[in-house]
Amino acid sequence: MNKLGSYITKLMTIVVDKEQEQFVKDLALREIEKLNVDVNDFIRKHKEDVFDRAKREKEKQLLQEDKDVKNK
Repeated sequence: MNKLGSYITKLMTIVVDKEQEQFVKDLALREIEKLNVDVNDFIRKHKEDVFDRAKREKEKQLLQEDKDVKNK
């Protein structure tokens, strides 16, 4: 199991543990929320990168097809 998955699992375990102090649960929950924001930012950034790359490739393909048509 990767370290991040293990870390998140431990945080979730702390949050649901009825014997933990509320302060500790709150800290764990805040850390999970922070990780959620970080992961969402990462996903958004890389989705944009993939979308932009696909758009550029499509534009290149269309330009190449246009050149091919003009050269015939």
